[in-house]
Amino acid sequence: MSYIRELRPYMYWLGYLCDGREAGELDWQAIGGTWGVATSNVGRWSPPEPRAIPCPGFPHIIANIAEKSGLLARYVHKYFYDMVDHINELFLVTRSGGSLHYIVGNSKFYDVIIPVEEIFAGLFSDCGFVDVNVRPIRKRTSKKELYEYLISARKP
Repeated sequence: MSYIRELRPYMYWLGYLCDGREAGELDWQAIGGTWGVATSNVGRWSPPEPRAIPCPGFPHIIANIAEKSGLLARYVHKYFYDMVDHINELFLVTRSGGSLHYIVGNSKFYDVIIPVEEIFAGLFSDCGFVDVNVRPIRKRTSKKELYEYLISARKP
């Protein structure tokens, strides 16, 4: 979800943004940004350094999406690439014994299911969180394969 796209009227009104270029630049800095210049940037994006995404079939998922849309494949890859940094930072600022609870939904692009819940569970485990748990919480109203999940984890 592009929060800039959804919230930019308020950000202009409150004086945080002055023009569309600023909105696009801010969206590019955010995880999952796709508004304005962020779309152009993601079209040229490639990983600055190799980074494993903890999902055994992740390269295959990206390749299958790329067969239909290179832009969307890069967007999905960049999203999880950025999430590695995000979760590593979370580990640093979460105190011992602290817990995390994320609501995530799996996705489907061009008949390719992205097991977001499995990827997040792997990200938390790889970073050092323990007691990682994935629990389905509801069926989404869009495509039949899509669900929302509660991902929980604890810092030892």
